[in-house]
Amino acid sequence: MDRTLFPEIFALAVFIVGFRPLARRVGAHANLWFIGWGIFVLYLLVLLVDAPNRLITHLLAQWALLAAGLVFLRASGNSPKSRIGWRLIALIAFPSMMLAVLDIYQVKHVIPLVATCLLFLAPAVYLLIRPRQRTMPVAYICATFAIFGVAMIPVVLHSPHVAEQGSLTLVYLSTAYLYFISQDEHSRGAIAATVGFAAWGVICPLSLGISYLFPAVKIDRSILDLPVYFVVVGIILNLLEEHVERTERLAMHDPLTDLPNRRMFEERLIATMEEARINRTTVACLVIDVDNFKMINDTLGHEAGDQLLRALAVRLSWHMTPRDILARTGGDEFTALLAGVTDEHHLRFIAGAMMSAGSVPIIIDGKPVDLHISIGIALSPDHADDIDSLRRAADQAMYTAKRRGGSSLAFADED
Repeated sequence: MDRTLFPEIFALAVFIVGFRPLARRVGAHANLWFIGWGIFVLYLLVLLVDAPNRLITHLLAQWALLAAGLVFLRASGNSPKSRIGWRLIALIAFPSMMLAVLDIYQVKHVIPLVATCLLFLAPAVYLLIRPRQRTMPVAYICATFAIFGVAMIPVVLHSPHVAEQGSLTLVYLSTAYLYFISQDEHSRGAIAATVGFAAWGVICPLSLGISYLFPAVKIDRSILDLPVYFVVVGIILNLLEEHVERTERLAMHDPLTDLPNRRMFEERLIATMEEARINRTTVACLVIDVDNFKMINDTLGHEAGDQLLRALAVRLSWHMTPRDILARTGGDEFTALLAGVTDEHHLRFIAGAMMSAGSVPIIIDGKPVDLHISIGIALSPDHADDIDSLRRAADQAMYTAKRRGGSSLAFADED
């Protein structure tokens, strides 16, 4: 029994126990990381076992290490542009696991050795048959495995062990590549995890090369385990960053429509009005309210009302520029901030386009639901020169539009 593994198993067990609550908060995609680390701990536990048949123990350990890498590979594709499906993972896993069998049981027959290498072409063939599954990062990975399979044909005939270690290396290097490109921002955590996965992959051929060239040299296991800890630290940092970003987003965005909420809108309004005051430009505040929303809720139900608000949020967003902001500031109330409005005609055109988009029936449960909105408009500095007064003027203008029968717009200086 290798007692030197106990500290590593204990450290990883503590990491997994602490990792689980964080994974729940970040999202469902983090569960795959939890599973991968669980499989890796299983790999370490298998190494502890003094089984009568050491070949089976060795095979199970190799399979567990490979399975952990494949789960990490699947978890690394955390965006539509880099997601790799389970079918492709299975097509990569089968020949890799077969190489482990051929290596450990020292199979010398040409046919199974060559056939196993040729099976690495299967992921690339699958992508050719199923083009919808194809993205450039996944295509690169599948092409790399195909090239690897062909290149390993002469190698596997002399040393299945080299081919088996090569497939393991490729899995972890692919994980490093996919993890890196799937990150929106390359933070310290993302870089640390990427370097860790790449080093984890390189360790395999490095240790293999040293054992062949310098048989007397024994590499301390603590050195070989360094990439694992790089990955652990990097993933924890990255998940913490994701959790903080998600928490901040929830604090500043409406969960139903994913638009900015009142708090974020007011912060942006303060900054925009200060900038407009310095540059002597005009800022428009629009308060948009759904006509007869309570009746829609009472008639069709709250779920239908939520669908209507989500659809309206999308339609109103069509008319926003990068400098503008649209927020949900009440139950059925939206507020828009338009910066740099040139004149009243320009503003009326934008507001009219919003009303047209909001007047098209929305399909809910296969049935069209009529929708109408009222818009109140206030300008700074024409109608108000401070935040509260501008917001209040736009709100009063909206009620003016409501008194006219709804489905209309009104400016703050109109009766």
